[in-house]
Amino acid sequence: MANSYRKGEGKPDVLNRCSRREPPVSIAALDPAITAATPLAWSPPPEMLALAEGEIHVWRAWLDGLSGCSRRFAPTLAPDELARAERFRFTRDKMRFVAGRGLLRLILSRYLGVPAERIVFDYGPRWKPRLGSASGRDLLHFNLAHSDGLAVYAMTRVGEVGIDLERVRRVSESKQIASYFFSERECAQWRSLPACLQTEAFFNCWTRKEACLKANGEGITESLKQVEVSLIPREPAQLLCLAGDPRAAANWLLQALTPALGYVGALAARLEHSK
Repeated sequence: MANSYRKGEGKPDVLNRCSRREPPVSIAALDPAITAATPLAWSPPPEMLALAEGEIHVWRAWLDGLSGCSRRFAPTLAPDELARAERFRFTRDKMRFVAGRGLLRLILSRYLGVPAERIVFDYGPRWKPRLGSASGRDLLHFNLAHSDGLAVYAMTRVGEVGIDLERVRRVSESKQIASYFFSERECAQWRSLPACLQTEAFFNCWTRKEACLKANGEGITESLKQVEVSLIPREPAQLLCLAGDPRAAANWLLQALTPALGYVGALAARLEHSK
């Protein structure tokens, strides 16, 4: 897997791309037209959105910065989404949910060429959202995740996709969680790291596992040990083994993401045409 980073001419925007020769897959990092207090800047999206063959688009958005758009987003949400929003206890969480779902619909509408309110979602066995047949015939795979006020979205036609995100923070029960959800090899590698790297490595492992499981539409708690990944900070993300079969990893793309300072994320895609 080759990584290359290209800076925009005369502006601080960064386009992160990852490519594989067999089959070719590229990842573009996009940011909607909002500002964020972070030294990381992703590329603003083009006016016309199109997914080329073998391309994955990853979006980042600060939901708290979009809370003022709730009145704009709410009319585009389906009744079940509005009902979910009302179940949140705190106003901030409700606003984040409405902004997150509203932005998802807005992004999808630009790819599909249909109004955001006309997009219909179906849900898989584990409540993974997908486009319903009423949204059109465009085969577009997507997934989303959020942590605190930051959200990420993945869009592709490559195949099923999963994305995950976590704010890096101290977890007092990290040893117990690792022993329960990590494989023996992952635990050994994690424990061998200096203390200053263990927190980031813990969330590297967690987000990479969860991204793979979300792409498969599987439950998290009962399947995390079935996904074995690399976790050492600043080393390439790798899917090492899936359900005890190292060969199954060849059909997957796993990419680490740095969506903002103090956050780690992961993108996983099942490459259907490589089966």
